[in-house]
Amino acid sequence: MVAEAANTSVAVLRGTTTTPYGDVVDATTPVYTNLPAVLVETKQDVFDPNTMMPRTVRNIELRVPSWVGLLNSDRIQDLSTGNVYAVIEVETPPTLMGAPVDTAASLKRITATGT
Repeated sequence: MVAEAANTSVAVLRGTTTTPYGDVVDATTPVYTNLPAVLVETKQDVFDPNTMMPRTVRNIELRVPSWVGLLNSDRIQDLSTGNVYAVIEVETPPTLMGAPVDTAASLKRITATGT
């Protein structure tokens, strides 16, 4: 369960709004806030044969309680760092005992480092 292993608190941002110029932009209204979550960033060094250069591939994984109902269109804000992430893929693993299973999601950071 997320509550026991949580390493941060997040806010789930959902929806869009319109600017005064008529452009559709992501809304900053949180659906959930202070939600315990497990947020882990891993990296893998790979060799790109096309450019003959080493590359670093970063993967960001999130775990939240299943009742959140996370969507692919949501954004996640890490409340400890302020970083905002786009949800790329949402997975709900199968359960063997019928108990709710935490929702897993792959993320991509959409804010610049240090902001």
